[in-house]
Amino acid sequence: MSVAPLRKKSRAVFWIAAIVIGSIILATALFANGMHNLRALDARYHLDLFKGAAQQPPTPAVTAAAAQTATGQAANPKPAETGAPRSPPANPATTTAPARAPVQTPATPAKAPAAAKVKHARRSHLFDTPVDALRGAFIRSWRTTGPMLCADLIKSGLPVGEWRQSALGVGTYECSYEIQKGGNGDSNAASFFIIIRGTPAGELDNIRIKVIMPDNVDGRAIGETFIDGVVQLLTETRWLDFQTALEAIGKLQDVTQRAFGAKLAFFREFQNDRSFNLQLGLERKTPEEIRTGIVFDKARWTLPSPSPVK
Repeated sequence: MSVAPLRKKSRAVFWIAAIVIGSIILATALFANGMHNLRALDARYHLDLFKGAAQQPPTPAVTAAAAQTATGQAANPKPAETGAPRSPPANPATTTAPARAPVQTPATPAKAPAAAKVKHARRSHLFDTPVDALRGAFIRSWRTTGPMLCADLIKSGLPVGEWRQSALGVGTYECSYEIQKGGNGDSNAASFFIIIRGTPAGELDNIRIKVIMPDNVDGRAIGETFIDGVVQLLTETRWLDFQTALEAIGKLQDVTQRAFGAKLAFFREFQNDRSFNLQLGLERKTPEEIRTGIVFDKARWTLPSPSPVK
């Protein structure tokens, strides 16, 4: 026995049911909320489905007083002025009052259909012009701490000592190291001085090195110590793009590099041709860098930062 006709009948019933249900859903969507969606569709595609719905404004009706006056004048014309005696007035009780014209009530004008509200598509603000007052910038931070950097320099051969409170005040901590070869006041004396400063919490502020390298054996030895210390600092801070300044520093040429709110400067002192300074630290000057620095300044946070996961 074949079941093909039953399958065809089942498919037909399914499609008829689907069309009926779809039509009901479509009609509900179009006619809901006072045919809001249908009016929007009409306005979008200019179908003019509601063009004849608007009624013409009615003609202003004649007031009741004007109609009554006109009727009274037509029913009782004024008698002519003659010499004949006037007849006595008729009994008011038996006098028929003139018929009054029906009072016409002004028709209330039909309300025009409400204009369909055009839905504006949501617009992304991703490509809007940045607002200067809110613009930020990428900034650098120290990738190490004061105690860690001091410990690493000690391991590399610079005995800077432990991270300790500075003589400048309670809010400053530092570690430093100084070596001098030659007597005080000797023009051929060589010296090396490094100081690393920061906060009691271990956050770094700046690093400074001052070196005097005369053209003699002591000066060349100090120069090697200086270069080794600079390479160690740039390695520990992990600001590897500043390593491009090592070539100029090795040639004792002035060089300044800035990137992402950090600065490296190496320059010769004006009064001594063999005396040099190196400065490494954070320097945020632009408004964008300052705004970003304020956001990530832990001292301004109202809630403590979470402790690191052990």
